[in-house]
Amino acid sequence: MAKDKEIVFIGSFVAKTSIVAEIINELNQDLLKMEYPQEEIFEITIAMDESVSNAVKATIENTPEASKKLYITVRYNITETEFDATIIDRGKGLDFIKTLNTTPHSKSNNYRNQLMDYTAASTDAVDAGTESKTHPSSLTINNENVSLNGVGAGLKIILSYMDYVFIEYIDKKEIIATNVSESTDGTIFNMKRKRRNFNNE
Repeated sequence: MAKDKEIVFIGSFVAKTSIVAEIINELNQDLLKMEYPQEEIFEITIAMDESVSNAVKATIENTPEASKKLYITVRYNITETEFDATIIDRGKGLDFIKTLNTTPHSKSNNYRNQLMDYTAASTDAVDAGTESKTHPSSLTINNENVSLNGVGAGLKIILSYMDYVFIEYIDKKEIIATNVSESTDGTIFNMKRKRRNFNNE
């Protein structure tokens, strides 16, 4: 593999669920070109799928009228030693701390109740239009099927696969803000990870 080899991808896309697969397919091909191992390709593409899906969903939910088109921007850099991506949406912002605190914790005493509460809140939040979350999942607890919609579970997946996650908000008043407010009009989501077990002989 040539030294200092790098693949850069950047594009702006109308927020619709069909673009997620296009972006992920491109990313998969680029990771293969950079000779990333299959396990790392899987982890990176899962994290990006969650991030782009969440950006699309947040932007759709923040679109005031069906005829207006809002865009998301996706950028990633792949080098021999690092993956770095930024996704910019036009949503109302992700309250990072609140999301982590309200996501079910499997080691807690009332995990089942947390799942049920989380599912009810997440289902209420899903857009009722034709656009919806691309990959809703479910699990069975005590013979009861529980749907896991919403951003919380996805955020934990992203955090488990990435070394670094940073969120800033686009604010109508402050331009860039560090917390969600009534003026938030977008999120800048950046994530990075070092390549695992890379031998640069």
